[in-house]
Amino acid sequence: MKISGILLLALSLFSLGANAQGRAGQLSLIPRVGFSLTRLSNDYLQIVASDLEKVDQRLKPAVEGGFDVEYMATSFIGITAGAKYSLQGAKFKDFSKVYTDLPSLKEGHNRFVNFSRAATDLHYIQVPLMLHIYPCKGLSIDAGIQYGYLISAKESFNYVICDLDTKNNKVTGYYDYTAEGLKSLSDGDDKYRKYRETATDNYKRNDFSIPVGISYETDDVILSLRYNIGLTDISKEMEKMRNQVFSLSIGYRIPLLGN
Repeated sequence: MKISGILLLALSLFSLGANAQGRAGQLSLIPRVGFSLTRLSNDYLQIVASDLEKVDQRLKPAVEGGFDVEYMATSFIGITAGAKYSLQGAKFKDFSKVYTDLPSLKEGHNRFVNFSRAATDLHYIQVPLMLHIYPCKGLSIDAGIQYGYLISAKESFNYVICDLDTKNNKVTGYYDYTAEGLKSLSDGDDKYRKYRETATDNYKRNDFSIPVGISYETDDVILSLRYNIGLTDISKEMEKMRNQVFSLSIGYRIPLLGN
């Protein structure tokens, strides 16, 4: 009896999905905009004034927007291909530390290091190919493959680096961070520094991921929740760095052909 009941329920949902969608052969355009939370696996902020310091990430708020074209192969199976812009990357927690034993320090001096607002911005054009299964009215289960092309990458942070005379309790010098290392600042220089650099060459251009999620549609408005599982090691400098993205988007169905 239990097995019969389960089979009856499954058949009922299948029939409901087929009747509710009722759009076999339909072709639709679906513009979308969305909000996302992104991070990079195995990424960390390296502090220049010490040995390697691994600063934890935070989820990075980001945006995306584009369109899909959906073809309903049957009344309960749809296929979409699309294109969108997506901002991805990572954001890091603020970091402060006083170092007392660096080889470059004078006797009786410490070095204070503060990093804040550190972020990696990765700008992608992405092409998702998705399969949508409609088990019941308005609801779809989504999965597919996505190709991403990196347009540009930027790395940024604010920082203060200075030496402290512990005996006289005063600052004896501020530093700038350069590719060659730390550089002493003049008295007239801004002591609160900003690092902004294009870092596109540090990352691979091509990225593949598997998007999975669910969508709900009512009155041609589609709300989609997805998680992108990164497949590509995107960094040229670090191993196992992959994109991880949670996204929530809203779209609107515009029928082009069919019912």
